Amino acid sequence: MDEDELLSVEEMTRILKVSRPTIQRWCRDRKLPAAKIGKAYRIRKEDLDKWYEGKLIEAVKR
Repeated sequence: MDEDELLSVEEMTRILKVSRPTIQRWCRDRKLPAAKIGKAYRIRKEDLDKWYEGKLIEAVKR
């Protein structure tokens, strides 16, 4: 998968194993570094990977 590829909400749900409404809420609340293109949220694969790594580091520090 190309690192610059834009992922859809559906792809994010499969990767993160959370529901579509959760992804949409995280995007709307700016918890995920996603952009709204038209009516759909998109996120670069590279940005999702960095965000996820940051969440893992936060969890380990607790």
